[in-house]
Amino acid sequence: MQLEPSTKIIIKIVFAVIALAFLWAVRDIILLFLLSVIFASAMEPMAEYLNQKQKIPRAVSVLTVYLFVFGFAALVIYLLVPPALEQFKVLSQNLPEYGKQFEQRFGLSFLNDINLGEVFSGFFSQSGGRGVFARTFVVFNSLFSIITVLVISFYLVAEERGMKKFIGTLIPSHHQEFTMGLIEKIQKKMGLWILGQMILSLAIFALTFIGLTILGVKYALFLAMLAGLLEIVPYIGPFVSAVPAIFFALLQSPALALATAILYVIIQKTEGYILVPKVMEKTVGTSPLVVLLALLVGFKLAGVLGLLVAVPLASAITVVVNEFSAAKTNPTLPSP
Repeated sequence: MQLEPSTKIIIKIVFAVIALAFLWAVRDIILLFLLSVIFASAMEPMAEYLNQKQKIPRAVSVLTVYLFVFGFAALVIYLLVPPALEQFKVLSQNLPEYGKQFEQRFGLSFLNDINLGEVFSGFFSQSGGRGVFARTFVVFNSLFSIITVLVISFYLVAEERGMKKFIGTLIPSHHQEFTMGLIEKIQKKMGLWILGQMILSLAIFALTFIGLTILGVKYALFLAMLAGLLEIVPYIGPFVSAVPAIFFALLQSPALALATAILYVIIQKTEGYILVPKVMEKTVGTSPLVVLLALLVGFKLAGVLGLLVAVPLASAITVVVNEFSAAKTNPTLPSP
């Protein structure tokens, strides 16, 4: 039976709507899988180095990388998180007093009426599913989810060409050459971007902590951790991390506030002219505007986890768009 063109269009639209509805219904699972792919992509270069250069068996290489990464993360948490939380606790208790000091010294008042309990209840609130951490834990709310991410990512890295084999089972044979090349480029970009961003965040944390400690600014550890975390956000992140540091320095003395502002400018110039070119020289650049929009969308949809997957996913989309454009303009390349 031959269908009319208008009927075919309607059927395609219906199937597209059903597909989108299905993807939305299983979005939590998709997000977990994306986290697994991103984590696997970050582990891949190190595992590949141990396997190819050091001739260590693939499974042992992956296990070594996992142990190193989790050991390093546990060490950082053990050494930095408790004192940083203690500083934050003291800060939250003293914030009303700082507001009074600021008002008395400068004639301005904007902290006296802040209730930190109300602020953080908004982060954790389940009301309407709009709290930042509420949105996060809706997806990542159990130990089972964490184990799922680790197991899937381990499988993708431990088995040689694991990601490509998995995608290959879903793609028709006549598209596999183009798709396999695309997957390889996406994995490489994701992995290198994540590793580079981790190095940049650690460098900014260390430079900020050393500088604030030398200057004698209060809550140096907490402020340095904030600077390292916000390093991922282009344009806005460095500015946002500098504001509280300058504020607390201003409470101590105007000269210290000026010195703190100069410190943050020096750190950002060092990052822009030295760290970024050196650390990110092997990655394909993604537009800062695209990064910022991706972070905003990811945060809106899935909270903290959305932030984690937003930029790598945006990088992957950039690779796909570039490859399709290149394939259309250059007939000698494999067609999609």
